[in-house]
Amino acid sequence: MATYSLLKNRSLTILVVEDDAELREILQVEFELEGLTAITATNGSEAVTTVRKLKPDLILMDIMMPGMDGIEATKIVKSNEETKHIPIIMLTASGNRDDIVAGLEAGAIDYITKPFFMPELKARLKSVLQHKVMYDELKRIQDTLIRRERLQTIKELTETFQGSINGPLTVILGRIHLLKKKNGKIAWEDLEALQKAADKIKEIVNHLGIMEWMYPLPLLNDIDFVDLPFLN
Repeated sequence: MATYSLLKNRSLTILVVEDDAELREILQVEFELEGLTAITATNGSEAVTTVRKLKPDLILMDIMMPGMDGIEATKIVKSNEETKHIPIIMLTASGNRDDIVAGLEAGAIDYITKPFFMPELKARLKSVLQHKVMYDELKRIQDTLIRRERLQTIKELTETFQGSINGPLTVILGRIHLLKKKNGKIAWEDLEALQKAADKIKEIVNHLGIMEWMYPLPLLNDIDFVDLPFLN
């Protein structure tokens, strides 16, 4: 159990994809003894379905399997935005170099040939899982920073908008106050001031609409700064 002592601050799941029932059971037991959650699949198609549902931390994928083989399953997993970050280690019985190259090109991070030395397999799994844990932590930190940056951007946009619109609103309210004092008598200069203030507010609102059209939400979420010259 000491093998994964560095990883025990979180629960880790490994998916074993192997059509040989006896070997599949051996691997599942060995990994569970190490403190991992081991789930299994018997072929590539079943593996793809399981990965989409459970999103394991690591996949141990046999290459030669009936139906969908491990290479095709790896391509599907790696083409999916939600699962492409999951590391895959290929298992091959033949030692066929073409299969190994095809598996690595499909997106596998490593491979091991059968028959394998169990301590060696566990050591490779540990190394890959350590990198996966670090990746997940960096991703969590990145997401936290992005959320904070978005909140700060929203705050700055709100403050800028408030500052820009307060001036025209003050003019409108001030002129209305003066009109009340004049007993409703409207001078041309009053109308002109009201019109200019209303036009300024309309311009700000229109540009906000244009910005939303030009920079849809997903794009705005990914950029650091949006210049808003019409608010100056």
